[in-house]
Formats: sequence, C-alpha cells, structure tokens
Amino acid sequence: MKAGSTATRGTNTRQTAVKQALAPVAKVEDKPIKFSVAGKDVELSIALTQAYFCPQASPAEAYVFNAWCAHNGLDPWRREAYLVKYGNNPAQMLTAKDAFTKRAEGNARYQGSKAGVVVINRNGELENRVGELVLDGEELVGGWADVYVKDYVAPISAVVGFRERCQYKDGKPQAKWATSPGLMIRKCALVAALREAFPNDVGGMYVPDEMGYAEDETASASVPIDPNEVQDVAYTDLSTGEVIEPDDVAESFFDQEE
Repeated sequence: MKAGSTATRGTNTRQTAVKQALAPVAKVEDKPIKFSVAGKDVELSIALTQAYFCPQASPAEAYVFNAWCAHNGLDPWRREAYLVKYGNNPAQMLTAKDAFTKRAEGNARYQGSKAGVVVINRNGELENRVGELVLDGEELVGGWADVYVKDYVAPISAVVGFRERCQYKDGKPQAKWATSPGLMIRKCALVAALREAFPNDVGGMYVPDEMGYAEDETASASVPIDPNEVQDVAYTDLSTGEVIEPDDVAESFFDQEE
C-alpha cells in the first residue's frame, strides 16, 4: 500500500474464529491432586473423577477439572463443583450456588444481599418482590438481586429474564423450572450479581441452571438436559451477550465457556 493511501477493511477479510478446546494428548498421567478447602484435605484423581463425578469425561477433561477445583478451592465431594458432559460436546465445569454465597461471606467487603422475583401482578404492574413467591394470576418474568459491598455508594444489581434462563421441553418448563420457578430464577439473579460484585472470588463461575443443566441436590453430579429438547425460547450467550434464536439453541448450548 502506498504512503498516504487508506483502505477500509471489510468483514469478509476477518479471520475465522477458532473454537478453543483441549489439545489431544496421547496419555495423561493419573497423579492425584491434593489441596485443602476450609481446612479439609481434598484428593482428586482422574480415576476418581471418572468413577464418581463424570464417567463420560475423557482423562484430559477429568484432569483439567481436578486442577480447576484445586485452583479455585472447590470441593466436588461436598457438591461445590460439577463436571458434566453430554455426548461428544466438551465437558463443562460448573459451580454450586452455595459456593458463591460461601465465597461472598468470606469476603470482608461483603455487606449482605437481597434477591427475589420480577412479576407482572394482578394489576398488570411490574413488581420486584423479595423472595420467590408468585401468586395465582401473576406472571413470573424474571429475577433480581442486589449485593451490598463496603464503600460502594450503591449495591451491585442484576436482573435476569425468566424465558432466557428457563429450560423448556415441549414448550413447557421442565424439572425444577416447572415445580419451583421462583426459586430457580432468584438463584440465577443472585449468582449473576455476586459474580459482578466479587470477580476475584467467583468470576468465571456459573451454576448448572445457567448453563442448561439441572442441579441434582441428591447426587454428586448434575443431570444434562438434552439440547434437542430445548424449545420455544431464545437463549442469551453468557460469555458474549448474543441472543441465540430457538433454532440455534441446540447447536450452541454447549459452546458456552465456563
């Protein structure tokens, strides 16, 4: 290009984005990883993770999960972290909601929080309500949360939409989204606010409910939701903010980065 000349670079000249994934390895050494969480010793190995937390995970995925738990001080034996995998999609490393609140309580700047549901009440008015109560004749449209941080003039707030977070099957909410919708959307709002308030403590962590999984409180693993059964709802990519239309949900659901 000659000096002084200008050119406009079109979008067709941009390099194609490359999807990140674990590089293939011939063999992963199964050396146990030992660390402490809240004064308790934790030991993880590839064999243990595959046996008790995610049998579908590859050795490399199990190893990375173990290292991630050690780095973040999460104990999967106490259901603070989950490794979940559906089909040939990359395994997802997810965090329990209680791990968020424990981290917040351990931060000296944490001054408490409030969370609840957003409803259209019987008068047709939009109302932010503390807790998870939704009355007959009202429409649940979202969840909200305020996290109070020392020396901040206003709380860190988050508002999330119900349709963007709810998991559907045959056009209807499924699992706990059907039986406890207020509880579920309140949880999603609270962890979103905690992530923004304390990025050094819980940044980059997501609860299963945000990523298309149903957290099973009676087991040591989360239950994957078949992406082919997610219908009639647009989905917001948590890492980019992009709204994914219904036809693209199944394809992109497991492309989210933990």
